[in-house]
Amino acid sequence: MRAAILNGVEELCLIDKPRPVPAAGEVLVRVEYCGICGSDLHAYKSGLFPFGMTIGHEYAGIIEEVGPDVDHLVQGQKVTGTASIACNSCFSCLSGRDNICETMNIVGVTREGAMADYLLAPQESIVVIPESMPIEMGALAEPYSVALHAVKLIKASTDQAAIILGAGAIGLCLLAELKRRGLGKIYVIDLNDERLKTAEEMGATATINPGIESLEKKVNELTSGTGAELVFECVGIPDTIKETVNLARQGGSVVVLGICEIPVDLFFLGLVTREIQIRTSYGSTADEFREALSIIAADPGALEPLVNKVINLEKLVEDGFKPLFDKCCPDIKVLVRIN
Repeated sequence: MRAAILNGVEELCLIDKPRPVPAAGEVLVRVEYCGICGSDLHAYKSGLFPFGMTIGHEYAGIIEEVGPDVDHLVQGQKVTGTASIACNSCFSCLSGRDNICETMNIVGVTREGAMADYLLAPQESIVVIPESMPIEMGALAEPYSVALHAVKLIKASTDQAAIILGAGAIGLCLLAELKRRGLGKIYVIDLNDERLKTAEEMGATATINPGIESLEKKVNELTSGTGAELVFECVGIPDTIKETVNLARQGGSVVVLGICEIPVDLFFLGLVTREIQIRTSYGSTADEFREALSIIAADPGALEPLVNKVINLEKLVEDGFKPLFDKCCPDIKVLVRIN
């Protein structure tokens, strides 16, 4: 079978790997679509993932074969699955926080990924896609579940204002979830005007390009000088993480979803005296993944603006990865058509 692997830094190639055979409790999924995630791009540039491993974890496909002892899945079902496979026995898992399992197994990172013709997965990680739902939308369950988890960490109410830094897939999934919860004031910030247009199409109250206008001045205008009750950071660079503190109102909440490997200096006197609450958010639980899929199934059209490119597996590098490193690239979620 065809499989996309990282052979080194900026060395992504398509090779042939043996088709897996499901063991007890496993299913073999014929992958139909797989999304390109920001973590895949980061690994491409930095070598973060193990070389030789098939990448990809945002997938949707059809069950091709079931192994022994699979009790609730059958051949031919449309499915997706969690990217993180927890042990379900450590302290975090038993506390209902399997998103931070102490021995987490991650599809496309520590086990073979979905950017291939077939994916082998344990049955407990598989979630059936409703028949009425377009199969490709199942590949959005993973990024939406990440946004859902972040929103659940804080108390969001309809009378609050929210700011989202970063109009990528996670940021726009946050926008969709906050809109679903009835927030009437949601401001989206990004340096890419095309992405901001998508945010407007999805219902953002206003958008701000800090490369064109003063961010703090504009936020002050929009919030009558108070800042926002909720601020979500989806970029993962020190400057934007530090900026969240300036954008939050007195007693507000900041949720950092962006993955940043560089130390960040924060002015803690301002944080303490203004009682700004900072939360970090990582991944999602298995239950949140299932909930995210249900939310998408109820209104799949809400997320359609996110998918603005579908490419074939053979064009993964030139049409998928490389354009996304261009700051002017309007693509938000690129889906790779596998089969």
